[in-house]
Amino acid sequence: MSGVVAVSAVAVFAAVCGALIKKGNPETALLFSVGVAVLVFLYVLPQVESLAQTVSQLAEASDLSEVLGVLLKALGIVLIGRLAVGVCRDAGESALASGVEFAVKTAVLLTALPLLQNLLSVIQEVLTL
Repeated sequence: MSGVVAVSAVAVFAAVCGALIKKGNPETALLFSVGVAVLVFLYVLPQVESLAQTVSQLAEASDLSEVLGVLLKALGIVLIGRLAVGVCRDAGESALASGVEFAVKTAVLLTALPLLQNLLSVIQEVLTL
């Protein structure tokens, strides 16, 4: 909980500083925002790694290792994609942000494709019984 408060406080402070910097030098403000976003990402990364290890242990204990592995990959793709989309939008590049969103959605679907194929084969087996 305290990590969320700290990240939120840093983000609000950085947003205010970025708004002040933007008046004088928009390029510097963008670099500042990207730098803070990367620092926040690096701060959260160990927590994500810990979460991934816990989910991996749960997956090994159950028969859902493939499903949980796909979920973790999709989560990683979405988190990195959201960061990139936010940076693109802050830079005023809405078209580029839309392209990144499309790439992220495509990557998540491609990641989940093996699960969909397994599901379809199970449905096919059930229908042939």
